[in-house]
Amino acid sequence: MRNIEAKKALVYGKKISGMGAAAALDKCGVPCDVCDDASFDGINVADYDLIVVSPSIPLTHRVFEKAAAAGAEVIGEIELGARLCDKPLIAVTGTNGKTTVTRLIGKALGYSRDACVTGNVGRSFAFDACDDHDIYICETSSFQLETVKTFAPSIAVVTNITEDHLDRHGSFENYARTKMRVAAAQASADYLILNVDEIPECALKGFNPSADVLYTSRKSVVRGAYLSDNKFYWFDEPICRVNRMRMMGMHNAENALSMIAVTKLLGVTNADIVRALEEFEPDEYRITYSGCVRGVAFYNDSKGTNVAASVMAIKAMSSPCALIAGGFDKGFGFDELFETTAEQITVVCAIGQTQKAVVDAARRHGVKAIACATLTEAVTEAYHSGADNVLFSPATSSFDMFGDYRDRGAAFDKIVGEIVKSEKV
Repeated sequence: MRNIEAKKALVYGKKISGMGAAAALDKCGVPCDVCDDASFDGINVADYDLIVVSPSIPLTHRVFEKAAAAGAEVIGEIELGARLCDKPLIAVTGTNGKTTVTRLIGKALGYSRDACVTGNVGRSFAFDACDDHDIYICETSSFQLETVKTFAPSIAVVTNITEDHLDRHGSFENYARTKMRVAAAQASADYLILNVDEIPECALKGFNPSADVLYTSRKSVVRGAYLSDNKFYWFDEPICRVNRMRMMGMHNAENALSMIAVTKLLGVTNADIVRALEEFEPDEYRITYSGCVRGVAFYNDSKGTNVAASVMAIKAMSSPCALIAGGFDKGFGFDELFETTAEQITVVCAIGQTQKAVVDAARRHGVKAIACATLTEAVTEAYHSGADNVLFSPATSSFDMFGDYRDRGAAFDKIVGEIVKSEKV
């Protein structure tokens, strides 16, 4: 662990990132105070030479203006982690798949090394960087990447970039530019891995990486990891057949390719890569099976927090489904949700702030849509719709009705459980 040169620090945020940063600073011997929105007005920013902000603090927050006036440096929690970390660092970002790829890399590395999976997976990178692990795999969100400066992973991965978080970043261009900051401080000895199938050219406009760029693709042969004849390849070396992978869906084949690229660069054996693919279980509430009632199967994709994620979930269904979608308004539309999936959806049961927008978009594409006041009503309507599958994939965030996607996913499972119980009576 490296030292941090600061006389006194202020940590803004009292959740996982904030408390982890405070604990890390304490281990470094740097005196620090912790505040949040409720206590910030009583803080004299001039008392601090370093301010560490949590990802929830946008660049428009008044703390940045006050810090600039006082001459204090403002960094994010993962930037603090990067300054503390003295071991190899892998960073994974993207609109979708980043948690799966991060954990999958950790799984493959973990068979032979002390690998720490950290960051946006629900851990503080700064706190974990204080421990002596062999290697760190850090999931990084666009919110976290807004405030990086020296954050320079030896290997950076961008899984895909599609429209998301426009309420925070203002435009797709700004969002994409922020995502690519994962590679901004890399050097020529580092690697950047890009999914050429799922990153539009406009997202890379003006970006000139210093790192050696490798690619992943499930559609064509590339310089890196690719899919051909239902086999995973690293350059011209076959790794294994796709059916060795425990996860379902071609989007998970893309995730597997990202893992293969990283782990091959790190010298992981093919045996450990295949073992990870065979043993790895997807995240909670990522197209997970919730139960079956009278021939109707329920799938929980509460982690589908944007349109692209929900499109992947719909396409992963083995037969047409009743879709439950809607939630917090993040500032984007829902036409793309139905452009390539309309024939796979029997009915849409829409909920939340975006209820009307989801219904209108569905009907524009010839899909039957029902506005539902609650999640319970939506599940009941979907169950009685006649579809073989009910897919809960909201295509947006949960904050209008629930605490987070886990809270939302648990609510769906509870409702399904009550249906199962009532049908058995």
